[in-house]
Order: sequence, then structure tokens, then C-alpha cells
Amino acid sequence: MFEIIRDIGAITRKIEINTNAEFRRLGLANNAFIYVIRSYEKPGMFLGELADSVQIDRTTAFRTVRKLVDSGYLRLEDDANDKRLRRVYVTEKGADVYPELHAFEQHSSDTLVSQLTGNEKDELKRLLGKLIY
Repeated sequence: MFEIIRDIGAITRKIEINTNAEFRRLGLANNAFIYVIRSYEKPGMFLGELADSVQIDRTTAFRTVRKLVDSGYLRLEDDANDKRLRRVYVTEKGADVYPELHAFEQHSSDTLVSQLTGNEKDELKRLLGKLIY
């Protein structure tokens, strides 16, 4: 069974390598593109929620968000009701690159499962959903 986890890790690393290489030219390597995608798809997440959605520790996530704010892809706003919270939104620059990010993510996903039938894709999704991590 350990081989399955190794295979999942290898798949993840390969996708990460390809995606980081593709988006390095935009300054979105080191998985920074994920933050832009998540912030576009769910605008107004607070910083901790964004960190949880990308499954990265909060310190690393906050540091990455700061870099993305400095480079113009994201912006932070204080929460209207709780000044301790900061909400994350994409800027126009972030919105402009989102279609390219999403298309690459979709293509990578489609390629990964291209040899599976519809039923196999459903079964894989079901089985992955049962994993505890």
C-alpha cells in the first residue's frame, strides 16, 4: 500500500514541477499560482481560510500572499466586521492571468486522467475521498 502513497507523491511533484516552470515567467513559481486561482474562485477569503484551502501552514501562506500583494496579483482588505481579519482578493492583474492559470490546471488534470473511463474517474474520486490526511 505504501507504493500508492509514493505514486500520489510522484504525481503531485511532477505536476508541481511542470506548473512552476510554466508560471515562473509570471513570477508565480513556488506554487504561488495556486493562491491566485483560489482567491479568484472564492474572493474575500480571510488569510487563514486561504492558507487552509491551499493546505499550507499559515506562516508560509501569509508570506506568499504578501509577495503576491507586492507583485500586484492580490490585494488585502480589512474585514468590515472584525478588524483582526484580512480578506484576500485578486487584482486586475490577477484576474487577467486567471484564465491562463485555470486552463493549464484543467489541461494537466485532463491529461492525468485521460486513460481512465468515466466510471474509473468516478471510482478514483470516491476512493480518494475516503483517504485520511
